Amino acid sequence: MNHREQRALTTEKRKLRESMMAKRMALPHAAMVSASSSVARHFADHPILAFAPSFAGYRAMRGELDVMEIFKLMARFDKQTALPCVTNEKSLIYRTWNVGDPLERHMLGMEEPSADAPEINPAIILTPLLAFDGEGYRLGYGGGYYDRTMAALRALPTPPLFIGVGFSMQEVDQVPTDENDSPLDGILTELGVSIF
Repeated sequence: MNHREQRALTTEKRKLRESMMAKRMALPHAAMVSASSSVARHFADHPILAFAPSFAGYRAMRGELDVMEIFKLMARFDKQTALPCVTNEKSLIYRTWNVGDPLERHMLGMEEPSADAPEINPAIILTPLLAFDGEGYRLGYGGGYYDRTMAALRALPTPPLFIGVGFSMQEVDQVPTDENDSPLDGILTELGVSIF
C-alpha cells in the first residue's frame, strides 16, 4: 500500500470511527441494559462459548456493550475469568478476575486487575469494537492493542477465539482494512452469535 492509499485508509477509518461512536453514544440507556442481558444469554446458550474452560471480557467504556452480565451469569460454573491489562509493548495480557475482585485504574483510563493477579491465556477473548462487518473485521479505536494481541496469541499452540462484542447496529457493509488488521473468529450481539 503506497503512502496516498494509506492516508486515504486512515481518513476513512477516522470518519467511520467518529460516526459509529456518535451512533453508539446516542443509544438509549434502556437499550444498552437490554443488550447486555441478551448477550449474556446468547453466550450461555452457545455450545462453543458456554463450554470453554476460560474467557476474558473487558470493562465497558465510551458506550461499549457491557459484558459484566456474562461474568455474573457464568459465575456459577468453574471457569477461569479474566480482564485485559495494557503492557509497555502496547498490547494486552490477561489477568484473572472475578466479579467483586478489586480493580486498578490504568493511566489510559481503563480499569484492570491488580498486577499480582495471575496471568492466563483465556480460551475465549471478548473484544470490544466500534464497527464490524460480515467477514469478521472490526474497527477499534486505532491504537492497535487488540491487533497486536491477536497476532501474538494466535501464534500459540492453542490460540484463543477472539469474539467481537457489539450492538447489531454497529455492523457495516465493509470495515476498511489493511495488512495489519486481523479478522475476528466470531461476533456476539444482542441478536445472537455468529462464528466465522
